[in-house]
Amino acid sequence: MKAHLREKAIKLRIKDNLSYSEIKNRLGVAKSTLSYWLKEFPLCKKRIIELKKIGWKKGEASREFYRETMRQRQEKKSLVIYNQQKELFFSLTKNEIFIAGLMLYASEGDKKNYTRLVLANTDPKIISFYIYWLKKYFKIERCSIKIQLHLYENMDIDKETNFWIKELNVNKNQFYKPTIRKLQKYNYIYEGINRHGTCSAYALGVENKQKVMMAIKAFFDTIVGI
Repeated sequence: MKAHLREKAIKLRIKDNLSYSEIKNRLGVAKSTLSYWLKEFPLCKKRIIELKKIGWKKGEASREFYRETMRQRQEKKSLVIYNQQKELFFSLTKNEIFIAGLMLYASEGDKKNYTRLVLANTDPKIISFYIYWLKKYFKIERCSIKIQLHLYENMDIDKETNFWIKELNVNKNQFYKPTIRKLQKYNYIYEGINRHGTCSAYALGVENKQKVMMAIKAFFDTIVGI
């Protein structure tokens, strides 16, 4: 139910440019909850001024300006921290990057099938790193990776395929037939948000799968034993 209300709240914010108060009145959701749900969807200053001109309460307009100001401050602070952290990663060793990939696979990768390495995620950057990691440490070429998308029935298959082709720098002939899920009543799916389904990247090879699984086991056995 909460996912369904969140979907409605985001639609009202994006499509209708409604304030927190207006959304609260329509959905009966607390402003504190809306603040969490809608923090990535501020009203632009132009829209706030437009609403103010047509009689929107001054107090509500001021609060929207305040939210936008605080969001911008937080973005500037985050950018400073981002640049500081990015400097640290220029000096990563080969072993450190290898361990990062192992931990990613330990968290998100398939452990059951012994003939292939498979990792699924909705974030293109995670899949891109995984493909880079396979190439760097297992000599698995990008062109040999197979891709399968898991989409919902209201998504445009060609559009989403082209999105992942561009993001991952792969070819269309590397894609398996996508799996399509039917929408349920309360599926958290909405328009206007960057949702492109789930992408699974496959790399065949019994030996490589064994290396990854044994490396993960050795890592945890070593660290826990220290």
